Amino acid sequence: MAKLIRCECGFVVRGDTDEEVIGAIRGHIASDHPALLRAVSREDLLGWIQVE
Repeated sequence: MAKLIRCECGFVVRGDTDEEVIGAIRGHIASDHPALLRAVSREDLLGWIQVE
C-alpha cells in the first residue's frame, strides 16, 4: 500500500514509507510554501499521511 500526502495546493506526494512521504512533502513545502516550513512539524506531517 502506498502512502500519500495531498497538499492544500493540489500537489500529491506518494511513497512506500512515512519517511519517504515526509521527505518529499518537506521538499515541496520548501520550494512552494517556504513560509510554512517552520510552522509544520513532523508530527503534523505524520497526521496528514493517508494510505492508498
